[in-house]
Amino acid sequence: MAGEKKKKTLSEKWNIPIDHLDFEYIKQCENSKELERICQILQTGEEGYYPALTKCAEERLKDLKPHSKIFRTESPAVKANQLDSETSKQIQEKLTRLTQSAKERENELKACKNDLELNYPSIRQPDSTETIQPVSPSIKKPIDRIKSSEYQKWDKYDADAEVLKIDLQEEIQKEKAARKEVQKIKKKITIEEIKSPVWEKLTMIEREELSLKHKIKGNEYFKTKDYADALQEYSRCLEIFPSAIGFNNRAITNIKLGRLKEAVNDCDECLKLDPQNVKAHLRKAEALQLDGCKRSAYNIIQEVLEIDPKNTTALKTFEKLKKELPDLPPTGAYRMQIEEIPSESELDLAKLIVPNKIVRNKASTLAQNLGKLCAAEKKKENQKVLDKKINNVLAPLCAEEACESREAFIEEIFD
Repeated sequence: MAGEKKKKTLSEKWNIPIDHLDFEYIKQCENSKELERICQILQTGEEGYYPALTKCAEERLKDLKPHSKIFRTESPAVKANQLDSETSKQIQEKLTRLTQSAKERENELKACKNDLELNYPSIRQPDSTETIQPVSPSIKKPIDRIKSSEYQKWDKYDADAEVLKIDLQEEIQKEKAARKEVQKIKKKITIEEIKSPVWEKLTMIEREELSLKHKIKGNEYFKTKDYADALQEYSRCLEIFPSAIGFNNRAITNIKLGRLKEAVNDCDECLKLDPQNVKAHLRKAEALQLDGCKRSAYNIIQEVLEIDPKNTTALKTFEKLKKELPDLPPTGAYRMQIEEIPSESELDLAKLIVPNKIVRNKASTLAQNLGKLCAAEKKKENQKVLDKKINNVLAPLCAEEACESREAFIEEIFD
């Protein structure tokens, strides 16, 4: 038919040119997703049958992505008779453990339910102030209207009084509506107040089961892209029983709703419970990247690569952030910690001068000893010099005294 549209081929659908179906391009190609599509095009035979080229593409894809979905083959389900004795034994042991744990959990829940006493709200009853009068649809009250010919009634009719009556009826109706709204609000408050103690009275196993139900509801809402309802269910789940999975799920819903700071907080709470959670790290990095904090996102991606070096999403984001941030430090670099020095008023300079331990230097002791020796030698030299000076001064005096004594002695002899 002329009106019918032609069905698109896979190469047209995925925008892959025919030039890419070449040995040289396939050998140099680094994109695993594109290679998967090229393999699918060659396997279908839409562009022709090329067994050597398909084999080359498959080998190249095996090098890049060995666990690709193209290499998956359908195999029939293995029966119990076909299994080995060891594998069948392992399966039986796992099944027995699973059934036992399920029975124990069920018994614990039953025991908890028997002891639990919940104060549910009372059944709603009709308001005593409102009197319900059954009105038959067939019987209708006749409306009292004054005819145009009834002049006496028109003389007695007071228009102002009738207007007042209408105003009073309107006010009464407004008051009734306001009372109804107040009663509704009061009922809502009482129901919300009763809900929270119910979770507190539950045991940990029951709380875990109840939170799991809310988590499943949240997952269903998330699949249908009802993110607001999913957020509400995840919040209830975490309120009843906080878990790493709950915080992780609420983080991705917050990202979808554009609540990036809340998403980062949820990721932090998840990492407190499970520090090695790769999903929480990646979601935190995604939220920070969308918020414009690319440098901190880069640091978190480095942490992810330390935990799981072969993570494809982490590697892709790492390369992307490297291109966007050219002034990044090298991989082995680390930030120096700078300590703040207090102000001069707070700083005690005496503590800086006084050392913790006094160690005497040998050179100083040697210098002191040499100084003492030099001083002693100087004293000796000075003493010698003084003696010489004294001798020089006393020598002539002694000579004069000797001459005088000689003269006196000669005189005595001659007398």
